[in-house]
Amino acid sequence: MPFSDRALDEIKDRIDIVDLISDYVHLKKTGQNWKGLCPFHSEKTPSFTVSPAKQIFHCFGCGSGGDIFTFLVRYENLTFPEALRMLASRAGVTLEEARKSAAGAGEKERLLDMHRHALEFFRHNLAGNQRAAEYLGSRGIGTGAQKAFSLGYAPKSWNGLLSYLGRRGYKPEAVNKAGLAAKGRGGYYDTFRDRIIFPIYDLKGDVVAFGGRSIDGSEPKYLNSPETPIFNKRRVLYGLHRAKNSIRETGRVLFMEGYLDVITAHVHGFPNAVAPLGTAFTQEHGKLIKRFTENVVIVFDSDPAGIKAAKNAAGILFESGLDVRVLSLPAGEDPDGFLRNRGREAFAGLLEHPLSIIEFYMMQGGDKRLTAREAIETISRVQDKVLQGEYVKMLSEKLGINEVFVMEELRKKTGRTGKSYKTAAPGAQARPAPASRPLYEEYIIRILLQMPGKAGEVFNVLSEDDFRDEAARGIFRRIREGTHGLNELISMCGDSERDLLTRISLADDFEEPEKVLSDCIKRLKDNKRRLLLQEIQKKIKDAELKKDFDLLRNLQRQQQEILSRRAIEK
Repeated sequence: MPFSDRALDEIKDRIDIVDLISDYVHLKKTGQNWKGLCPFHSEKTPSFTVSPAKQIFHCFGCGSGGDIFTFLVRYENLTFPEALRMLASRAGVTLEEARKSAAGAGEKERLLDMHRHALEFFRHNLAGNQRAAEYLGSRGIGTGAQKAFSLGYAPKSWNGLLSYLGRRGYKPEAVNKAGLAAKGRGGYYDTFRDRIIFPIYDLKGDVVAFGGRSIDGSEPKYLNSPETPIFNKRRVLYGLHRAKNSIRETGRVLFMEGYLDVITAHVHGFPNAVAPLGTAFTQEHGKLIKRFTENVVIVFDSDPAGIKAAKNAAGILFESGLDVRVLSLPAGEDPDGFLRNRGREAFAGLLEHPLSIIEFYMMQGGDKRLTAREAIETISRVQDKVLQGEYVKMLSEKLGINEVFVMEELRKKTGRTGKSYKTAAPGAQARPAPASRPLYEEYIIRILLQMPGKAGEVFNVLSEDDFRDEAARGIFRRIREGTHGLNELISMCGDSERDLLTRISLADDFEEPEKVLSDCIKRLKDNKRRLLLQEIQKKIKDAELKKDFDLLRNLQRQQQEILSRRAIEK
């Protein structure tokens, strides 16, 4: 029963590792991660760590680590196919869908390649179109931002992109299936014409779709790619592939309405801004953002449509276990215009005091009873019971009514019960702690994960034979063979390699990785030479005892060559 990496990735995308493990282990938030007592060995002090950002777990006590599949296999004592069936059911993915995904992996790769070629076409046309460049300039999007966000332009031609892709071997039917061409009575024609093009990236950094904005006022103002085998708008947030590191660093995300809002925010120094593709948030969006932070600030337009969208978004995001606040812009303002007209400092000032959801509801005015019902409906979706209680108290104070009545209305809308937690996996056995290995071997692997762009440089001077530790050697080999990305490595590695990967992935990035890398390569080479010299010295003694002078001269020549190379490199 073959399943492609993309099929497994789809299940991982739909299941947050914190949510899954919380069904088995009582976890508490600690910084950006969650901690609890390890279910795989007995301990009194929590050393079991779960990273929502990286979707991995690792126990610093027994050394166990992995992803959602690894956890379920070990905890429930399942085979991989059994764990796959359980997680597919939880994610709402049928195994038949997963099989189709496996069979269609080649098709998805072709679609990704087609989108990369399409992006080249759009970017080239923007560089040669003054009208499009002037429009972006009028919106405060200069050449730097155009390049950073890979913006493009679709010319007025009916078949410009079709011809371009045709010369690269893509048939019109395939371009149509990718959503980049439409079919009319006269044949196929480009979907995007005379529009500014915004490429839409998935979390891995692959272009999976495009958004096009008209620059002549024609309708629709925005036109997005349809859903395809590589694009599901419910699971993609515009700008997240660029914003994720800033979201981790700042501890919060700014949810905006559109492409230009996000780009303008990044240009003005707020690189933690993202947007849904349209104003409709989904549970999948909430789960996706929860990997990076629990704190959301909604920054929508201040018109009635924006206010309504903010209320809807808040409820959905609360259901995802996020803490939601709302930025109140002056009447008639939108984020893009506010930033361009009033500047970074004015926006930063508003961000210092975002509104709680209750304050946001109350400032809208109108009928108190209607406001109360709307607010109670929203806070009934809050997962954090302490936070929910604070909102109940705040709402009762704002409305001037007894807190008991608010609680009574709330109880009508929610009857959730708490989770029960198991404390240890049935029959789970602790694996022995990992054997000691040279730190410099671990550091080289860490830097390859931190800075994948350094891989070529490292491969020029190191081979897997340079590594003494078996797990580090195996990971190095897989990276050299083309396996990139933490989750891809975890899915392909054995237990010892996986345990090493999860442990070093939870360590902080090096501040001076290039210096550390250089030092580690030198130490690894020195150690290899030292061991080789020790081995040669033993052979020299044996040759002397046996009076094998030809072998002795050969060994002494090898010894001298190694010593000479070491002297040169020093």
